[in-house]
Amino acid sequence: MRTILFDFDGTVADTLPLIFTAFRSTFQRFLQEHYSDEQIVAMFGPTETGILQNKLPAHEHEAALDHFFHVYTLEHAQVQNPPQLAKMLEQLHSAGIQMGVLTGKGRRSADISLREWGLEKYFSVVITGDEVSEPKPHPEGIFTALKQLGATAENAIFVGDSDADIIAGRAAGLTTVGVDWLLVTQKAGSFDPEPDYRFSDAQAFVDWVLGC
Repeated sequence: MRTILFDFDGTVADTLPLIFTAFRSTFQRFLQEHYSDEQIVAMFGPTETGILQNKLPAHEHEAALDHFFHVYTLEHAQVQNPPQLAKMLEQLHSAGIQMGVLTGKGRRSADISLREWGLEKYFSVVITGDEVSEPKPHPEGIFTALKQLGATAENAIFVGDSDADIIAGRAAGLTTVGVDWLLVTQKAGSFDPEPDYRFSDAQAFVDWVLGC
């Protein structure tokens, strides 16, 4: 195993609570409506920009996006990525594992999280929802990442916290790993389809990777 492709939110970054806060604040301000975590997850697929453009009238798009990204950035200063994830990434990086990210989030929000939490150094490639024609569960982004990394499906795995991640990984011919090592993930209960492997502990995942 030479290459690991990760989903981002809920997998290598505990950003879902920050995303929920930013969306809730934006919807409350511009729609005067409250949305639950589950309602927000149900909107996932498009990037944050796409979600807000779908929900809000055109004349409010720019102000709403500015508000969303302002709140999202500020939230990173309130919390840090869990230490077990920082340790996992450092161990894999130190072992020479090539790592990339394939995320449905837009480039602007991905760059905020990578910068604010100092994660850029771990990933050789980051493919965002802005940079694919077909989002997950379509495998386009995985194929793009593999090509940029010079990697093959046979020597790579895809790790994520949602059904869409597992479907995309399978469609691309990668070994799939489902994870639920964070309190807030996109997935509650079993995966459908089931991944090839499943981990609830980041260190156990590292031990498995390094033992392969």
